Amino acid sequence: MWITKRLTKYEITKIIGGRALQLSLGAFPLVEPREWDTAFEIAKRELEAGVLPVIVRRHLPSGGYVDISLREIVREERLVI
Repeated sequence: MWITKRLTKYEITKIIGGRALQLSLGAFPLVEPREWDTAFEIAKRELEAGVLPVIVRRHLPSGGYVDISLREIVREERLVI
């Protein structure tokens, strides 16, 4: 079965939103924060840099699933958000 290794707009939103929540609750940023960055902007830059240790799980019509590493997706596709 052919699975595309591109993030959907829903996956991007879920990853950035979840990471921004973690940052706002005190998690350490994985990129160098700038002076006036918000948690959302830091999370967005982390996703673009591909430094988040995230696994995207895609459910298949057959009932199974496929796990794809975010680093693998970013390596193949240049994300511009």
